[in-house]
Amino acid sequence: MSSSTLHRKAFRDIVRGYSAVEYLNKLVYIKHLTPHDQVELEDITALYHSNAEERGLPTEKDMLELLEKEGDWTKDDEKYIERTKDYIENMEQAKRKIVIKSAQDQQEKLIQAEIQKLEKKIKQKNDLIGNTCEKYAQQRTHDFYILKSFYSKPSLNKPLYTESEYDNLTQPQVAVLVNTYNNTFKSFSEDSIQHLILEEFYSPYLSFAEDSLQFYGKPFCELTYNQIRMIVYTRIFKNIFDNNSNIPDKIRKDPKALLDYGSVSEEEKEKFRSKFDSGSGSTIVGAKEEDYEYLGISKPMVGKSLHEEAKKKGGSLSMQDMMKLSGV
Repeated sequence: MSSSTLHRKAFRDIVRGYSAVEYLNKLVYIKHLTPHDQVELEDITALYHSNAEERGLPTEKDMLELLEKEGDWTKDDEKYIERTKDYIENMEQAKRKIVIKSAQDQQEKLIQAEIQKLEKKIKQKNDLIGNTCEKYAQQRTHDFYILKSFYSKPSLNKPLYTESEYDNLTQPQVAVLVNTYNNTFKSFSEDSIQHLILEEFYSPYLSFAEDSLQFYGKPFCELTYNQIRMIVYTRIFKNIFDNNSNIPDKIRKDPKALLDYGSVSEEEKEKFRSKFDSGSGSTIVGAKEEDYEYLGISKPMVGKSLHEEAKKKGGSLSMQDMMKLSGV
């Protein structure tokens, strides 16, 4: 199945608010949850957390105090996590001010390297903490979340399992249910929704993103999370297209590159264009071909190797060729 077909199916499911999938040789329906459902899930999390405390399970705070006492996890370790988060945020802010595409890419590599360090440190912390009230409550809430998502009819008024039926499922049965859910919702990740919006079939919908009633036929406060993300990213990409006239063709279908491009103001791009326009003979130090395209200007001939140009001309350059290379 082509990516365009997958995106069309995802678009259909997002609009109608549920996905029809095969589960245990029958068709079932997975509801796309809303912010209102999230409030109920938070209440459930608090209830499970309270139950775990009553049973004597330690809280995360308790475990951190114990680990510090034993020297396995200190305040310096905690400060490292906070400093790294701040550093990453500052690097991301700095990236938004970078105009040159290759420099943006280099900054992104540095950001990803720091994110990997942060994730490794957080994993170390979680492994040391072990099972806590918070982890127990999170897992039980996840079970409730899955239970609340599956229905036997597209009207979404008859749950696939009651709570008691769900509790009686074996671990392998629960695993199949969870895998069905996870595989279905791969199509609704932020990255997938962003790619969907940049598909050709979606172009006519860009102009209607300002009004959720026109777009979905219901007010914004009644939208599912997937519907909210789709309409928000539609507005973002439409704004980028409307306010940038020189977007390189190669990034028009690349959400990440397009968001990076849109994060740099047109005013900043214009400053660079005025300094390095094709007629001035100026060049941007370290810039590649794609950097000039990114700014919507042609790369000057200045600085080109005479040897390379001579090879193109059969081994020698005429006076006219030399004059062109010199910008005359």
